[in-house]
Amino acid sequence: TLSQRLREGEREQGAARDRMVLDVEPMYCAEQINIPENLGEVLKAYAKEVIRQQPADIFEFSAQYFAQLDQQEDEFMDNAQWQVERDHVFKLVYECSNLKSEEIELIKLREICEGETVGIPSKAVDMTLELILAEEEGKVQWRKYVIAMCAQVSGVEDVTGFVRLLMDPAMFGNDVGQLAKEEFVTLFDWWSSIDQAISAELKEGLFNSLSSGPDMVSYEAFLDALGKAEAETASAPA
Repeated sequence: TLSQRLREGEREQGAARDRMVLDVEPMYCAEQINIPENLGEVLKAYAKEVIRQQPADIFEFSAQYFAQLDQQEDEFMDNAQWQVERDHVFKLVYECSNLKSEEIELIKLREICEGETVGIPSKAVDMTLELILAEEEGKVQWRKYVIAMCAQVSGVEDVTGFVRLLMDPAMFGNDVGQLAKEEFVTLFDWWSSIDQAISAELKEGLFNSLSSGPDMVSYEAFLDALGKAEAETASAPA
């Protein structure tokens, strides 16, 4: 129909506008040559993929390859806006510990997180605040906020990664990486509200197993108690 042909024409015109304009004019002097810094790495990776894939249509393959590469770079940039490193959390714990108070004003917390000393991306700060709703208007328990922040730390993929980070001396652990049992239970309880893989039965079994152990919980003691709790949970009738 006429309307279909008009729409197709509009699409073709749009595609034409989006096409890259190629400069086919020859270069006559070295001053005209400006090589991008990462061109060699890009072409090397591209050439390896061409040799590996042996595409029948080199042009179609090239278009798909660089489109996917561009998408991966966009995803990487998006992730960089919210990803948190261990040093960020360690610095946050240090700054908040100096406040001598368990609660902190949200405005002050954001100021510390996004400040030059700690340097947590603002998007990560917002995402962490969404995980924990401040029970008191304008305030939050800073340790609870730190626990929620651990969900965004690189390398923390499961409960064992979280506890390893939790017991670091730069976090909440003592000089030998241990936590008082009561404190561990409180912090782990907060984490279990975020980590959906931790069932109520598993948590109960873990705490029961730890209750008969020493007053200080080590990472090794946690792993042992976790293994027992997982075995009990697996053998329990459905």
